[in-house]
Amino acid sequence: MLRQFAASTGRTKLLTHEAAVGSWKAAPGGGHLWLEETVWKVAAMKDRILAMGQECGYTHVFLADSDLLFHPHTLTQLLQAGQDVVSTIYWTRWQVGTTPMPQVWLHGEYETYPLIRQQETSEHDRRLASQRFFAELRVPGLYEVGGLGACTLISRQAIERGVSFREIPNLSYWGEDRHFCVRAAAIGISLFVDTTYPAYHIYREEELVGAAAFIAAKGDTQRLPVESADAYGRGVELLEYGFELLAMEAWQESWDKREGDARQQVQLLLELDAHYGRQGDMMRGRSLLLEGLAELPYAELHCRLGSKCMDNGNWQEAAAWFRAAVGTPRPDDWERSIDVSSWTWKPYIQLCVCTLQLGDPQRAFEYNERGLMFEPDHPTMLANREALLAMLAEQRSTTA
Repeated sequence: MLRQFAASTGRTKLLTHEAAVGSWKAAPGGGHLWLEETVWKVAAMKDRILAMGQECGYTHVFLADSDLLFHPHTLTQLLQAGQDVVSTIYWTRWQVGTTPMPQVWLHGEYETYPLIRQQETSEHDRRLASQRFFAELRVPGLYEVGGLGACTLISRQAIERGVSFREIPNLSYWGEDRHFCVRAAAIGISLFVDTTYPAYHIYREEELVGAAAFIAAKGDTQRLPVESADAYGRGVELLEYGFELLAMEAWQESWDKREGDARQQVQLLLELDAHYGRQGDMMRGRSLLLEGLAELPYAELHCRLGSKCMDNGNWQEAAAWFRAAVGTPRPDDWERSIDVSSWTWKPYIQLCVCTLQLGDPQRAFEYNERGLMFEPDHPTMLANREALLAMLAEQRSTTA
């Protein structure tokens, strides 16, 4: 294909190199693991291209990995950036099922949070800072970074100053791009990424489907900046990218501003409580639900508080919250609730469990029957009925 392209243009030079046999192997999670000797073989190939660019008097060299697809305007955009070293961005799920991450970083081998020397930061703060960095890169623009690679425009001036992919012997970082970036920074050349036209990375065979879509859309499928003006919409978009910590920040802001109608606010409170629970901050979620109940007497909030008490084995308080849910007047739009069951059968099945735990099977049976009035075919409540009837029958026989 390259030979055909060269023949068709009449101004293309092909550099041949010994084929890299067995250059990489599959890594756990569907990734790639490059062999050490192959890395430095590729580094030598890249340096050969840089040397040819300098010898032939080219203004720039653009190095592009063969598993990338580009928007037609990519090279023009990179030239307009006016930087000595600039890459276009692409996003990759390095492990199957994980959040897409960029091929650029801020420091180290692949650290995506700001470098603060001699200061300990928590894992939460590092994750939050990384998500801020990722969210910023989702907005089209030019950003300074600490590391980049795979699709990089390099100016003649940078080549003349000594940028190179060759190994730095006392640097343990893996990969020729990292050695290139360290050397560039050491000689005073800043590194930039342009996010206007993201490339598409065909990292796994199954991503060929997305490649076809990318080509059909001429590269515009990857441009998804976060644009929502309201905090709730911004949180939704951030969550779509997998930036949960940032999304929850936006939704906390949305709640603080009391954005949206009552149903949206209830949904926000439930999502925030679930998020804080995943972070291990149960009390923050509880406080938020109580704050919400003061303004929004909704059964969903009562049921969530009851469920949290059940998780802790606090059956007495849990029952009180579920009774409160049963006694909550229904709003006009209750049937459009995000959890209609909280207004119908759910509190009753939970009251059945709580009262049984508190030693009152008769009351548990009555609550279960009231729940069945809303859902006569509910399998769990039907099973409860059978078990409770047997339990009550045994009680009566024992008493007799």
